[in-house]
Amino acid sequence: MIRLSLGTAAQLGLLKMRMESLPTTAYLLHGEGCQMNCAFCLQARDAGRQPGRLGRITWPSFPQEEVAAGLQQAARKGLLQRICLQAVYEPGGSKAVAELLRRLKDVVQLPLSLSAPVHSIAEAALYFEAGAERLSIALDAAAGEIYALYKGGLLQKRLRLLSDCARLWPGRMSTHLICGLGETEAQVALLLERLVKEKITVALFAFTPLKGTPLEQRLPPEPASYRRLQALYYLLRHGHLSAKDLRFDKGRLISFGLDESKLRHLLGGGEAFQTCGCPGCNRPYFNERPGGFIYNYPRPLNQSEIAAALTLVQRSLFPWGEKSREFFYER
Repeated sequence: MIRLSLGTAAQLGLLKMRMESLPTTAYLLHGEGCQMNCAFCLQARDAGRQPGRLGRITWPSFPQEEVAAGLQQAARKGLLQRICLQAVYEPGGSKAVAELLRRLKDVVQLPLSLSAPVHSIAEAALYFEAGAERLSIALDAAAGEIYALYKGGLLQKRLRLLSDCARLWPGRMSTHLICGLGETEAQVALLLERLVKEKITVALFAFTPLKGTPLEQRLPPEPASYRRLQALYYLLRHGHLSAKDLRFDKGRLISFGLDESKLRHLLGGGEAFQTCGCPGCNRPYFNERPGGFIYNYPRPLNQSEIAAALTLVQRSLFPWGEKSREFFYER
C-alpha cells in the first residue's frame, strides 16, 4: 500500500471528487510514523503521528499496483509533469525510500522529486542513484531561533548540508520555507537571496494552523506580508533585484528599490503568486481552504486575481501612491 494526496488519487482515477484544480504533480507519502517532532506537523510525535494526514491534506492509502496503473495512464494523457515522494523520518528507512524510488522509476517515465529528512551527503547520493531527479531538504524555518524552537536542532547545520549538496548536484536541490512562524521578512529575504545564488529551488508555504499540533492557535501569515515575500522571491530568482536593493523597517519589507510602475510591469503576469517549487508542482489546497484566501494559486491567475494580488503588494509598499517611494528611499 502507498498513500496519495486526495487530489492525486482523483487525478489518477482512484476516487471521484470535484476539485477546481487538480494536481499536475503526483504526490505520494511514504512512512507511517515520523520520529521527528516539528511543532506545525500532524506527523510529529506530539501530534500522535497521524499517518493519513500531512499539512491540510488527507492521504488515503491504495495498493501499489493500482497506483502504478494510475500513474501510467495519467502520464500517457499528459496530466502529470512530475512525481513527488514525501518521506517521513523513520530510523533506517532510507533503504526503503530508495527502493520505492527505483520502483517508481521503472513504472513511469516522469521526473521524480523526493522530499526526505536527509542527514548526510551519502544519503543524498543514495537517493540520486536510486532515481531522484531532484531532492528537497526542508528548512521550513527561516530563522535560527524559530528552527530551534519548532523543529529542534540548528538551522545553520541543516543549511550547510543543503548548500554542500547544492555544490555537488548543482540545480537539483530544493527546500521548503514556511512563512508565518514568527520570523521577520528581513530574515526570509536574506535567506532567499542565498538560496537563489546557490541555485536551490524554494517552495514557499504559508503557515497553516492544524488542530492537534502545538501551533494550532497560531494565525496564518498576514496576506499582504505573504504577497510581498512571493513577489520578492520571484524578483530575486529572475534577477530583477538583490538584497542590497531592499529596505526594511523593524524587519518588515517596505521597498524593493523599484518604482510602482516598474513593479507592476514585472509582476503583472501573476506568476509570482502561483505555487512555486519544483517544475510542474502546483500543490492544490496544501495551504488553503476552498473558498478562503488563496496563498499559492495552483493555476494561472485571471485578471481580477492579479489585480487583487498586486493591490496587496502596492498598498503596503506605496500607501500614498507613486510619491511615497521618495519617503521610503530616504529611510
